[in-house]
Amino acid sequence: MQSDAGGVIKRNNGARASELNVSITLQGGDRALTIESIDIKPRTTRPAAPLNGGLICKPSSGGEPKIKLHADLDAVQPAFRSEGSGDTPYFRDNAITLAPHEQVPLHVAFIARRGYREFELVIRYTIEGKIEKRVVPAPEGSRWAVTALNKKYGSVYEGTVGGPFQLSEEADQCGLEPKPVGC
Repeated sequence: MQSDAGGVIKRNNGARASELNVSITLQGGDRALTIESIDIKPRTTRPAAPLNGGLICKPSSGGEPKIKLHADLDAVQPAFRSEGSGDTPYFRDNAITLAPHEQVPLHVAFIARRGYREFELVIRYTIEGKIEKRVVPAPEGSRWAVTALNKKYGSVYEGTVGGPFQLSEEADQCGLEPKPVGC
């Protein structure tokens, strides 16, 4: 059995279901710089129908980042928000200043409850008074994408961290939280 969920998703042109969690480390170069924003640029104006081929259920694991952000990919104009910020985009009132060679770890969660969305991330930053931007490459050379959960899948595989995946008898996913589309 394949135990690399990310590899299976990439080879089959899939996407993380419900939530794509990514750790990003921002690092200053030879000069200080200020991250003005990290923009989410959807490839479509609205989410498409959720993907429904196969579901790989893998528990998540990770360390403690300095800044935690989330983005609702079902929104027409997705933007990063921090816990407790309500509807206020994080970068409206915040910037991240990096000293030369300083690193700041971020944890970002891209959430989809109603559909499938591909997007790109663009960092806008200021260095020596000049505004620049850079597109963030997707993890492992794949693409930035997340899909809502569907009610049923052709196959469902359950797994553990570092362990193999087993075919599950549970094709109906309505018992999950958050509720899949169609439940």
